[in-house]
Amino acid sequence: MKIKCIKTSVDNPNNGIINGDMKEYLVIGTLFWVFGVRFFKSITYAYIFDGNHLFEVPIELFEVVDSKVSSEWRIKIGDSGEVTLWPELFYENNFIENFAEREYKERELFKELRAEIER
Repeated sequence: MKIKCIKTSVDNPNNGIINGDMKEYLVIGTLFWVFGVRFFKSITYAYIFDGNHLFEVPIELFEVVDSKVSSEWRIKIGDSGEVTLWPELFYENNFIENFAEREYKERELFKELRAEIER
């Protein structure tokens, strides 16, 4: 799945939206591969990678330009009603946190996953 940035902040930031203001990180018109999707409290988030960081961003900042989803994604429904469509790797204990901390193992595993998703 590929998306294109169409705006850098959400229309209504008072709804407890995570990363609702991405003006410092996103450029309108930029294309991104989507590495996962999360649905939580009536908000849809996409997981994008900017070359350094994996960001969880509201999908309303983007338009879908390629709707083909990755065969690597698996669906899970959490106790709180959260629904995730993520690669199995993202479900591993502390993977996302360790990736954010630039842990070598997680970065190498993500590199392999990224090559698979971006083919």
